[in-house]
Amino acid sequence: MKHALDCLKEIERGLKKKNPLFLLDYDGTLTPIVGDPQKALLSDDMRGVLKRILKSRKIGIISGRALDDVKNLVRVDDIYYSGNHGFEISGPGLEIINPAAEKTKPIILEICAKMQKKLDHVNGALIENKGLTASLHYRMVANEDFPELKEGFEGIVKPYVDEGKVRVTRGRKVFEIRPNIDWDKGKAVLYITDTLHEEDIVPVYIGDDRTDEDAFTALKDKGITILVSPEPKKSNAKYFLRSSDEVKLFLVNILEDIEG
Repeated sequence: MKHALDCLKEIERGLKKKNPLFLLDYDGTLTPIVGDPQKALLSDDMRGVLKRILKSRKIGIISGRALDDVKNLVRVDDIYYSGNHGFEISGPGLEIINPAAEKTKPIILEICAKMQKKLDHVNGALIENKGLTASLHYRMVANEDFPELKEGFEGIVKPYVDEGKVRVTRGRKVFEIRPNIDWDKGKAVLYITDTLHEEDIVPVYIGDDRTDEDAFTALKDKGITILVSPEPKKSNAKYFLRSSDEVKLFLVNILEDIEG
């Protein structure tokens, strides 16, 4: 895996005379990872970079957060937003909620209520009901309390998983509960690119989490894929950047090349 900042010329050549579509995760990509997700605020500098890109190119924010949540955090109009790992998408001329996922909302609510009752006493645990999906964040849970949290969580979700109602994935210090539907960030980004009906689109996808691997896989040989990670590691992405600061630097460099 190559460092994207060391390969700027190579990447710029791949975008020359093309139509780059910037697809960016939020947490850990546009902002640093923090203990409390609601404190992951977009900097004015990064928001300015997004607005600058938007003058000549299209942007999509592809997040595991609820759609309204990520919209309120980014606060940039006329871009594409995908929330809940792709189950809901909004943008210019586009509003879609996966109907099969919407039917799972009562189950997600039920699971969240059980987690609240059984796990609320674990200091640092954060339960997040995002409507179509749910998250159990444990970044602020002490190491000695994690086994109890994990055992309690698995006991709650196992019947729903066994019945095929939901599936559980693991991200960076978070358990994700999603509808058991064949849909993910990869399918969401392909849906967005297909909807645009524009020639010479080259997706530039940047993300930091396990859920972004679906997008990296979907865009293999179709775009530029970049993992945000302090060190290179096994991934379906071709390049890596070490931090959200490097993401900003990369975007500014690519933008300057586009602007000529």
